[in-house]
Amino acid sequence: MAARIRRTSAEAARKGRMSRAEERRLLALAKRGDQRALQSLLTALSQPIYRFGLGFCRDSHDAEDLAQDVLLALSRSLSGVRGDAALTTYAYAAARNACLRRRRRPAGAPERLESLDARLSRGDGGEPADPALDPHRRLERLELSDAVRRAIAELPPVQREAVLLRDVEGLTAREAASALGVDVSAVKARLHRGRLALRRALLPFVSPGEASAPRARGCPETARYFSRFLEGELTPAVCARLQTHVEACLRCARVCRSMRETLGACRRLKRAPAPRARRALRATIREAAGTRRGAKA
Repeated sequence: MAARIRRTSAEAARKGRMSRAEERRLLALAKRGDQRALQSLLTALSQPIYRFGLGFCRDSHDAEDLAQDVLLALSRSLSGVRGDAALTTYAYAAARNACLRRRRRPAGAPERLESLDARLSRGDGGEPADPALDPHRRLERLELSDAVRRAIAELPPVQREAVLLRDVEGLTAREAASALGVDVSAVKARLHRGRLALRRALLPFVSPGEASAPRARGCPETARYFSRFLEGELTPAVCARLQTHVEACLRCARVCRSMRETLGACRRLKRAPAPRARRALRATIREAAGTRRGAKA
């Protein structure tokens, strides 16, 4: 039974999914010196930290270095984690602070970018392989993913981190606020502005032709209302009025659809690190947990 529980915990950690109860259990064990528990916790945190670093620092090498630094720092300071908030909250806060300390790239220095052809040829297109997609559709997905990453990178930092935590990593607004050290209303305000900017940047991909469509007289700010609806900020009466309007207005229906496409593209960025990053992070996790190189995770 104990072995099965360990296997289940390890599998959840590898997939980046772990219940709060399991996290608290492993945290308590890790504080008592259980290296397996510490390794499971760090494994679960490694992918979210890497993704956040990649989105915020905008460079895969910087993101990998940052994730390694944060994992090692967390392993050393675990005794100070109370466990009243999700461990990912501490991890994101540490990653954000590390990003801010690490920055910034000298003006004019090129970012490390690769062509889509190079990524396709080695099977690292930035999205999980989907056998149901033909090569043309897969290329479209890759282009959209690249466009999303670039659009997020162009956001002001406070909007970028709100979008990364809420729409890419899937944290609640309260969890994101805790990680960023601000109140929930500030996170939501930044999130709304960031979502609207992303939708505008991605219109050529998610809704070609919408940008040239004139806004009809009397149409509400549908995209902003859509974002506020997702955050539970609209009353039932306002929701009902908007639904009636959208059902009768083709333009506003297209706005809603483009918002859904934009947020769906953000969610698809939540993926495993590239193989090279995975190997480096596994080595760091083994080091942090005090295990020998090559020992089983």
